[in-house]
Amino acid sequence: MQMVERSDQLTMHDGYESSGWTLRLTALSADDPQRLVRFLSGVLLACGGWILTRSTQGNDLAELDFEFARAACEEIYAALIAAGLELSRDSHQQLAELCHCTRNLIHSKAFDVARIDLLIYSNRAMQPRGGEETLMAG
Repeated sequence: MQMVERSDQLTMHDGYESSGWTLRLTALSADDPQRLVRFLSGVLLACGGWILTRSTQGNDLAELDFEFARAACEEIYAALIAAGLELSRDSHQQLAELCHCTRNLIHSKAFDVARIDLLIYSNRAMQPRGGEETLMAG
């Protein structure tokens, strides 16, 4: 059974129940996926998050599934950006909505759990081959 809602209602996801928000985020990164997963795992744990699953698929894709108390949503958001992720527009909107809602309901929702399924695609294919930089005369 898979029922995913962005609300303060009960969420079912692959037989796992949690009260809170479930966000599906996408991002680009030029970093090595294996290194990025290790780095983000440490950062998210330091922010108070719990890593549920993490994986990489070659040099093209990394996936993290994690949870955190909603009170830490701004720290989690900042950590993802500081790690060099280029979040999609929709991902920024979802995180901003979560942070805004949490800030307005901090007394009643601070310790509710939010869950993020994060897919990180490699954007190395868009970089020039051979590591050469293009210099422009100014």
